[in-house]
Order: sequence, then C-alpha cells, then structure tokens
Amino acid sequence: MKKLPFILSLACALALLGGCIFLGVQYYGLNERFHGLETEAFKLQEDNSGLSEQLESSSQKLEESNAQLKEKEDYIKGQNDYISELSQQVQSFADEDGEEDETGASYSEDDDPYPGLYADKDGEEEKYVYLTFDDGPSDLTPKVLDLLDQYGAKATFFVVKKNNEDCAEYLSQIVERGHTLALHSASHDYHRIYQSLDAFLSDYEQVYDWVYEETGYSPSLFRFPGGSNNGSSSVGYSIIAEMERRGFTYFDWNVSSGDGSNLTTTENIIDNICSNVGNVDTPVVLMHDGKGKAATLAALPEVLEYLDSNGYTFRALDDSVEPVQFR
Repeated sequence: MKKLPFILSLACALALLGGCIFLGVQYYGLNERFHGLETEAFKLQEDNSGLSEQLESSSQKLEESNAQLKEKEDYIKGQNDYISELSQQVQSFADEDGEEDETGASYSEDDDPYPGLYADKDGEEEKYVYLTFDDGPSDLTPKVLDLLDQYGAKATFFVVKKNNEDCAEYLSQIVERGHTLALHSASHDYHRIYQSLDAFLSDYEQVYDWVYEETGYSPSLFRFPGGSNNGSSSVGYSIIAEMERRGFTYFDWNVSSGDGSNLTTTENIIDNICSNVGNVDTPVVLMHDGKGKAATLAALPEVLEYLDSNGYTFRALDDSVEPVQFR
C-alpha cells in the first residue's frame, strides 16, 4: 500500500512529461509550418513584384505602339488628303478643258470643226513650262544640267542636304548655270519633320545653312516632302504661316512624272508628262534627280524635245511666279 502513492506520482510525472513532449513536438511542427508559410509568402511577394514590373513594361510598350499607330494613321490621312486634292485638280482641269454645248460636245484647238471662228488676237500667248527636280543633288545632276543646256532650258532644283563634297559642287553648278536653287529639307523624313513646327524649322534651317555656306545663295522657295498636304492639317498650316512670315514661298506641282516610284519606267515618265502638260495653263512638272533615278534621266531628252517642239519656253521658278499650291 505504501508503494501506491509512489506509483501514482510516477505515473503523473510520466504523463506530464509525455504531455510536454507532445506539446513540444506540436510546437516544433507549427513553427516549421509557420516558417514554410513565411517563405511561401515571401516568394509570392517576389512573384507579385515581377508581375508588376512585367505589367508596367507591357503598359509602356502598349503606349508606344499606340503612339506609332497614331503616327501611321496621321500619315495615311495625309496621303488620303493628297489623293483627294489631286482628284479635285483633275476634275478642275476637265471642267476647264472646254465649254460643252447642249448635246454634250466640246472642242479643243487640235480637234475643232470651226477653226476660223476665233476672235482676232494680237499674237499667240507665250507658253511657259516649269521643270522641277526633287531630292538631289546626286551624280545624275550634272547630266541633267547638260541636257537642259542643250535646249537652253532653265529649271528649279529642290535640294536635300548631302554630306558629300561632290554634291556641294553640284549646288554651285546649279546656280552658275542660271537655274533656281530651292529647299526640300535636310532629312526628308516625314515622321520627323511633320511632328511639330519646331521640328520642321530645325530641319529646314540645316538645309538652308548648307546651301548658303556652299554657294552664298539665299533660297526663298521651298517644297514640302510629299507635298504641302502631307502630315496633319494643323501642323501643316502652322508651318505655312511661319515660313511665309519668314519670307519663303512654297511650290507644289500640277503635272507629275510619276518617277517618285522606282517601278515607273522611262516610257511611263514620258507619257505622264507629255499627256498632261497641256491640261494646265502653267505647268509645274515634278521630277526627281536623286540617286537611282536613271529612268528620269533617260526620259528627259524626249520630254525636252516634245515640250520644245510644242512651243513651250522653259523657265525656272521665282517669286514672281504664281505658286501652285495644294493647300
């Protein structure tokens, strides 16, 4: 009987020890689980940070893509406006081609059943044609100048800045041979120069300074790359207003050779000019003497011969000529 209390005490001690051991094991397990959850939470936080960075990067790329899309939309709109302008010009030329009678018939001087039915004239009005060349100078320019000399023809060269000593010499030849030297931009980069008025002026200051430094000639005429209706309307009109305030005059064209495309053949160029020059009173013909325009050079002799034989006098543009303008 004396051993019973001892046994009970021992059993209680063992039970208490077992409970402590169980609690210790449970605590250790919970502690390990807590650390595991803490590690997992930290990892999730890192993943979330990486996703946030990716989301921010994707958002920036989306904004850049939207900006590029807006630029392309503006460019396409400018081209559509240009096509619309040309369509209006073609319709205007068709309306001016001759008065129709009640049956819808109209006549021209070349196909007139009443050739004697004209009022007396003091003399035939002299016909002028203004040949213009864009995107030069290049190694083709001296050859163009030689062909013009053969017909005593004067022309206008809308030049793009070139970092080339030969091209600088060609500028001087243009002036020395009595042609008009005009501006066509330094970069010919539509997206750059039509971003804003300041972008345009910065670009044109470069080509103006280049021409003046190489020749001592101060140009007063310029041509918009792609025509005056290229780019957004608001920027275009602000450029026109500011350039005119500075004393410059811009010229577009009313007869195109089509040689802006490298797919245009020599025959196409000849036909485009000779078939359309008679549709306007004062033809301002667009051609190019930039690099790679061999088709234009090949077409020029026949074009000059046609215009000369049809009574045209070749003149260079100047401030006294009424400008042909799309806007």
